Amino acid sequence: MLSNPVMSDENPYAAPTTDSPGPLPLSGAPGPHNYATLGARFFGKMIDVLIMVPVSLVLIAVLTPIFVQKDPETLMEIFQGGAGFGIVGALVFSLIGLICYIAVQWTFWKKSSQSIGKKVMKIQVVNLDGSPAAAETIAFNRYALMAALTAIPFIGQFIALVNVLLIFRGDRNCLHDDLAKTRVIKLSATSNQ
Repeated sequence: MLSNPVMSDENPYAAPTTDSPGPLPLSGAPGPHNYATLGARFFGKMIDVLIMVPVSLVLIAVLTPIFVQKDPETLMEIFQGGAGFGIVGALVFSLIGLICYIAVQWTFWKKSSQSIGKKVMKIQVVNLDGSPAAAETIAFNRYALMAALTAIPFIGQFIALVNVLLIFRGDRNCLHDDLAKTRVIKLSATSNQ
């Protein structure tokens, strides 16, 4: 049954309409109506990872001769950690990888608070008030801080696992979202990307 039906003055034979505004459009303010889906976040991250594969291969080719403590017999031995990077070499290698990731994504974060993968998936990192997150917030509070926490010996892998598993909460935030006070939301069809 229609609530508050309104008849047309121009055409008395037209079907009555309601004064209901219809479904609410997506807004920039984070809420259950616009949290990014698990699939969108996953595929956005996979796109970002695939973009970094060639960068990582170049890093391995350049840095391996510098940090290897013994001659690896095969490239597979390098990937399996048998080349003996040592703790300092592994930390330096990780830091350089993080710097490269931030450098590749910085322009995209600065322009739209989206990585390349998030742009493709039409999702965005925003502050809790719905405003686009600054590139600095994304780079340092989301990525660098998590990289530092996961580099802690013995408990770093546990922190990394908790970070990922927290996405199954109602607000779909990972630990890095909570630390940076950000959310990942779907962009509305009318928003500028």
